[in-house]
Amino acid sequence: MVNKKLFTVVLVALAIVVLVGLRLKFYIQSPDVILLIDRAGAQWIKYDAEFELDAKPSSQTKSEFKYTFNTNKKIDDATIYMQALKIAQVSFDGRTIFFLKDKFDQWKRMHQIKIPFTVEAGFHEIIISVISENSHPAVMAYSEALHVSTGKDWLASEDGKRWRMAVTASQIKEAAISRQFPSSVDALIKILPSLVLVFTVVLIIVLFAPGQKDREKTFYSWMPEPSQVRWVLLLLWAAVSFNNMLKLNFQVGPDIWGHIEYIDYIVAKGSLPLFPEGWQMFHPPLNYILSAPLYALLIKWLDLPSVVKMMGIIPVICGLLQIEIVYRTARLVFTERKDLQIIAIVAGSLIPVHTYVCQYVGNEPLVAFFISLVIFLCISLVVPNPQERTYGYFFLLGFIWGLALLSKMTAILLAPVLVFVVVFHTRLVKKPLKYSLRPIMIIFCVSILIAGWYYLRNYIMLGNPFPGVFDALQVMQWWQDPGYRTLSQLLSFGQALSWPVYAGVTSFWGMFYSTLWLDGLNSGVADFIPWNINFMNAGALLALLPSLFMITAMIAALLNKDIKYRNALIFSMAMIALFLAAMIDMYMACPVYSRTKAGYTLGLLPCYALLIAAGAEPFLRYRITRAVVIALFICWAFAAYSAYFVVRFQ
Repeated sequence: MVNKKLFTVVLVALAIVVLVGLRLKFYIQSPDVILLIDRAGAQWIKYDAEFELDAKPSSQTKSEFKYTFNTNKKIDDATIYMQALKIAQVSFDGRTIFFLKDKFDQWKRMHQIKIPFTVEAGFHEIIISVISENSHPAVMAYSEALHVSTGKDWLASEDGKRWRMAVTASQIKEAAISRQFPSSVDALIKILPSLVLVFTVVLIIVLFAPGQKDREKTFYSWMPEPSQVRWVLLLLWAAVSFNNMLKLNFQVGPDIWGHIEYIDYIVAKGSLPLFPEGWQMFHPPLNYILSAPLYALLIKWLDLPSVVKMMGIIPVICGLLQIEIVYRTARLVFTERKDLQIIAIVAGSLIPVHTYVCQYVGNEPLVAFFISLVIFLCISLVVPNPQERTYGYFFLLGFIWGLALLSKMTAILLAPVLVFVVVFHTRLVKKPLKYSLRPIMIIFCVSILIAGWYYLRNYIMLGNPFPGVFDALQVMQWWQDPGYRTLSQLLSFGQALSWPVYAGVTSFWGMFYSTLWLDGLNSGVADFIPWNINFMNAGALLALLPSLFMITAMIAALLNKDIKYRNALIFSMAMIALFLAAMIDMYMACPVYSRTKAGYTLGLLPCYALLIAAGAEPFLRYRITRAVVIALFICWAFAAYSAYFVVRFQ
């Protein structure tokens, strides 16, 4: 049995390694992936320009790079190795020695440029002119014979007249507007009095309340039932949503006018659009079909800003349903631990990405609801001692997954998860492996019946079932900074802990953190903050506690086999890892700052909640640490709720 498990783990690990290796090879070789990798001591360099948040129309850009050097001896047969983003002309002492014209798809080729004359002793000048397309021009060059390599000592110019020191491509500036908002430290100081009050009250209550000795049960006899906490949070969340529907500016929301255009198209023409017909029309239609009747009714009586505000009712309902799913998932996993159920419910309800994404028109809340529901059904299959499910259960699973696929293409990521879960469930109920085939077929056949027609329609009419996703660069008619990717963007954390607003422009992890624990991209609005800025930015530091809980839960799940809810934690970790891998892949393929954000993982809300609750458990075992940790956790929850309760009419 152990050997079979070990063999399975090794097989899965090898498959992952092979897939990752093939994908890395694609990143390195494909001209469509703008990945800049330094080599031979030379660095990719670019013109030192300010980071711009606005989208730019599809266009060509040009920069020149200059370097002056001195050699003490004659050099024959010197060679310059050069790679440019994307075409380049190289001049040496005023003489053109290389020119590549109109071959944008060959930019990843390393060119060997032989200098066709003897380089005399003395001073010399190299000028490299680079033309790029939908990106900033950049170049990497080196010559061992000349002892020359690109770096910060080169000059760069956009017009060939005004020169400034070049910067390395890995040096991506933060958006200047980020410093116009308070830092997380300043914001935390400003709200500290209210947090101290909350902390003190909670600390006293928890520290001096009568406890129970049995750690497997609730700590306090007076502790409310998780179901009661659920109802309180539903009411609080509904209150903030209703308040914001009245007060929030109608323009808040990324790509909001693209979503409204999609809905208006259905209402006006009575049919579904194709991708080329609009900005956001590559999305599956379910969210817009559900929104169309309400839009058609409201637009007859109200002005457009009022209609846009009221259209947020569908995301709000989806957000409320997700809270219910988190509650039921927590009750399923932490059967005998009401304290952990309550922590999971609070965490899942108040994670900022859940709050702010559901306050305006968009398709993310609907697909997140369906994905969360699929996750709940999957977890019920992998918990210890599950009951054997009938075929009707798998029919329901396929039906909900089909609705998710009809809401957004993100749901395609669930395909391998569903296969694995069904196989794992079959083993848990001690059935032969062949018994998993029929449930898998039911799930996939039902989902195809629900959503397959849409993807077949895309394939027939556009030649691609997933337009706008896997061919993002080809179909986009605009681009954003930075316009390329470097390894540092994947390995660094950026400014998310200090200057969190727009911190994600410098790194993937900064983007994920700043959009999970606060609205780090400002919901697509650049000229003002729609939320309570001090509470929001302080969340970057306050969120270190739930982040620590998640890390603790992951470590415990991997090392401690005796945890009763270990299967659910490992499943949650795998789901987060899967979505992160997909986001990283999209991040590499489409080098615009707004392409990947934590909102795409909104469907993983039950997973986040379970990990936070499980990670809190080790800190709850002793009275003092329990009191401090719960007080700090409530401070985070208080700030997270306060951040998105709009105070003034906008």
